Amino acid sequence: MATLQIHCVASGHLQMQARVYIDSANHLSVNICVIGCGTIGTTIAREAESIPTVETVYLTDRSKECATRLQERLSKVTYVSDIVPVLNDIRLVIEAASQDAARYYAPLAISAGVDVLIMSVGVLHDEEFQNDIFRLARRKGAKVFVPSGAIGGIDALTAGRLGEIEEVTLTTTKPPSAFYGNTYLAGRGIEASELRVRTNLFEGSAGEAVRLFPQNINVAATVALAGIGFDRTKIQIVCDPQVKTNEHHLRAKGSFGELDVVTRNVPSQKNPRTSHLAALSAISAIKKITGEAWIGA
Repeated sequence: MATLQIHCVASGHLQMQARVYIDSANHLSVNICVIGCGTIGTTIAREAESIPTVETVYLTDRSKECATRLQERLSKVTYVSDIVPVLNDIRLVIEAASQDAARYYAPLAISAGVDVLIMSVGVLHDEEFQNDIFRLARRKGAKVFVPSGAIGGIDALTAGRLGEIEEVTLTTTKPPSAFYGNTYLAGRGIEASELRVRTNLFEGSAGEAVRLFPQNINVAATVALAGIGFDRTKIQIVCDPQVKTNEHHLRAKGSFGELDVVTRNVPSQKNPRTSHLAALSAISAIKKITGEAWIGA
């Protein structure tokens, strides 16, 4: 029997302490499948080694070489070229590749009654696709999970929308390296690496931000889904050559009060467009989904 102590400090001097008891003898091990062995997929596969509720990690990727290298290094990883033959053996599919991958694998898994965790959240900006997979999930008894990703405050935002939310704004600031290869900026003749001062790259709706910055602003989609939608959520994207972190400043105002949360993330060393916290968020979600205790909304 293991004891998990949780210390929560509220405003003022009130301190609460709770204990969650977890009986390790009753753990039910499950198999998961990770789509993609990029920065996030690789981190998930590695961390799954220490998750007692995960028995096998099926891994697939367009690069067989990348996937088989992980299989050689990690005891739980099994490479599969096609997930269909193993769907009946899987509890959860984690998409960690791209919006195109999400479009293909999410309906495939859900059709088999398998839960899906989507990292490329921007794909849900497509209202038709979003409605289709949600309806399919209801029909098949599956669930679609969207982790909080690289931003804090999502739990409070989802709770706040049960009342009235008047406005939600998100300002994302990243260093130039995060915008490498962006076609929208290239079309406007902007080379982020040549910027020497803090520069506003975009202001508009979450829907437009997700469409124009598909590899940079998944958090905008998460905020929109958690709050007041893609049209009403306002996004500002800033490039600042002086910053070393990926910063997300979330503000919301409603009947619950006001929310003001700043998250400064360390970028992934291998992919500066991705925050390390995004991968950690996925791992945290997997532990909640496969485990016995769920802490936080």
